[in-house]
Amino acid sequence: MTRTLLFFLLLLVFSSFSDYTAPLPSPEAQGQQWVDSVYQEMSLEEQIGQLIWLRAFSNKGSEHVQAVERMIRDYHVGGLLFFQGTPNEQARLTNQYQALAERVPLIISMDAEWGLGMRLKESAISYPYQLMLGAIQDNLLIYEMGAEIAHELRRLGVHVNFAPVADVNNNPNNPVINFRSFGEDRYNVALKSFYYMQGMQDNGVLACAKHFPGHGDSETDSHLDLPIIGHDRARLDSIELFPFEVLIEKGIGSIMIAHLDVPALDSTAHLPTTLSRPVVSRLLKEEMGYKGLIITDGLDMQGVTKYYASGEVEAKALAAGNDILLIPPDVPAAVARIKEYLEAGKLDPRQLEASVKKVLLAKFRLGLTHYTPIPLEHIDADLNHPRGVAIKRRLTQASLTLLRNDQFWLPLDRPDTLEIASLSIGAGGITPFQESLSRFADVEHFQAPKEISGAQEQRLLQTLGKKELVLVGIHGMSQWASQNFGLANATLAFLEKLQEKTQVIWVVFGNPYALDRCTAARSLLMAYDDNPVTQELAAQGIFGTFGFRGTLPVTACPEFRFSDGLFTPELHRLGYGLPEETGLHSEGLLPIDSIVENAIQQKAMPGCVVLVAKNGKIVFEKAYGKHTYNEATPTKPSDIFDLASVTKIAATTLAVMRLEDEGKVHIFDTLGLYLPELAGTEKGALTIEEVMTHRAGLEPWIPFYLETITKKGKPMPEWYQEKPDTAFRILWLRICSCVIITSIPCGSGLSSPRFRKIDPINTVIWGFT
Repeated sequence: MTRTLLFFLLLLVFSSFSDYTAPLPSPEAQGQQWVDSVYQEMSLEEQIGQLIWLRAFSNKGSEHVQAVERMIRDYHVGGLLFFQGTPNEQARLTNQYQALAERVPLIISMDAEWGLGMRLKESAISYPYQLMLGAIQDNLLIYEMGAEIAHELRRLGVHVNFAPVADVNNNPNNPVINFRSFGEDRYNVALKSFYYMQGMQDNGVLACAKHFPGHGDSETDSHLDLPIIGHDRARLDSIELFPFEVLIEKGIGSIMIAHLDVPALDSTAHLPTTLSRPVVSRLLKEEMGYKGLIITDGLDMQGVTKYYASGEVEAKALAAGNDILLIPPDVPAAVARIKEYLEAGKLDPRQLEASVKKVLLAKFRLGLTHYTPIPLEHIDADLNHPRGVAIKRRLTQASLTLLRNDQFWLPLDRPDTLEIASLSIGAGGITPFQESLSRFADVEHFQAPKEISGAQEQRLLQTLGKKELVLVGIHGMSQWASQNFGLANATLAFLEKLQEKTQVIWVVFGNPYALDRCTAARSLLMAYDDNPVTQELAAQGIFGTFGFRGTLPVTACPEFRFSDGLFTPELHRLGYGLPEETGLHSEGLLPIDSIVENAIQQKAMPGCVVLVAKNGKIVFEKAYGKHTYNEATPTKPSDIFDLASVTKIAATTLAVMRLEDEGKVHIFDTLGLYLPELAGTEKGALTIEEVMTHRAGLEPWIPFYLETITKKGKPMPEWYQEKPDTAFRILWLRICSCVIITSIPCGSGLSSPRFRKIDPINTVIWGFT
């Protein structure tokens, strides 16, 4: 009996153990296990290779590709830094190179400070430079940009972005940072760097703050020489180091060390901070407590190679405390010298192990325990999605900075009462700025070279001086003070003479440091960049489709200082934008073309103009067909139509469909059901749907206007006046066509097949002539 009881007790205990499931290790523990297992199987050469990231191009040809492949096979390099090329070729090469990485996939990195367009130029979106972003007040826009850049990078197989630039640029003559910085204010730089970083790291891309310990106040390009930063430690702590301290506290994934000579941190002559143990290990790691990846700036730059040979540079960089050796010019020499440092005791093996494991852990966190090839289909479309362009437009709009507004001319609320001209300086033909101006007013356009003088100056002064307002766009500027920012003194003198004759608004499409040359301007808009999006939105802001909200990110001179900026009201005038800016999708508007073309082919109308607007923005505007069946005049977006049935859209349609959604009416019921007085009449049997879709057989048009004109077609004076005034300023025109605009809310319940096709569009506007 006792034995039987003991047997059952033991069986119960074992059953309990068999039901027990050990808890899974945490992701961090799993990562550490993976790191340890991979590290234990690595040779010394493989360990060193993990710390080397090579330069790679996707437009250099087979010889370059073979050289990169040889480095991956023979030296087990841990990562690549891609430069110029094309998205499709970079993706293809990335797959090719990753296939050669034996046990551990490569980390792919890029300099994409303003997005992939920084390296891939016309093949991808270029977002605004950081200096332009420094003017923005809503930092959530910076986060959105970081998130979108991360999506684009991951689509291309990129894991690390060498951004944000966390340098505080307080030197207008800086030849290398300048427009790449968020500006001169340490708080603004730190805050915007954080939002940019967080946007990327929340979406799977490792951010890299650069250029530690601060490259903002230099007058030497470290690509060409070793810059000297002569500030004392107190100044460095309060300005240069401040953004890095904030980013370290907020979890920045990596930091890039600059090639700088900073005697206050290390007095060794000609020793770049990249090779300085007091800077990398003592200051960054110990004092500031940084535990993330530490990456050198490019080791082929003159700022480090001027005083140290290849091989010695890389070995000293590891000994200083760096984890990643970025684009060393001679990998075999680097590996050989690093081994010598280890044998001589100049490089602690434990430090090497810590760096290798840190790199492996970063790969684990980036999902690089194994490699999934990049899909090659639709890369161009994915990298240029309207969603990203819409973010670029919002950033640009928020940055535009109005600095002077003589007599409060802006925004232009009555352009129809003014004689307006535009002058584009430095442009060879009509500019996007001028084209956008013409959307809002009758503007006469002129162009001039960068330098205006002599007879041309006199002609322009005589012609433009007769106008009431001249909008001057300054184009083709330089980013650099050494080139006078691309401004000709003769042209600046011309503008001063012009504004003595008439009202002139200067629009500067360039570097804000150039403002010290523009102090004579009485009305001035700082637009920061010369791309088509910036030009278009500057014009829209001038006409008040949105209010200016930007403030200067730097001090250019005593007249134009950091945080200067005038805010203007929005005039509730329709502007222009992408569907994605309003919550719509470009794909949802694609059916409009086929719907309208089908209607023209079936002779439902000879032509029309379709315009879709939402949230104050026109997101689609296109002309189709001809004015009438009997003439060959094509319809244009600028055509003036006699708008009829406006209340059907603005009131009746919206009200009825709201009642339909609430179940209070049904559009397929007859009018007699809701209007008893129509019961028994020919109209009582008509359905609401038939009436709303113009298929009820009712008389289509009652020409009430005939009662306001004489038998000879002349306007009666009791109804019309000959001259415009402030109350009545629209000219009376006899128009032989009309537009019928119909709004079809999504989910409206309309069962007609032609309406089902357009349900996803949300709002559809029909025009008939």
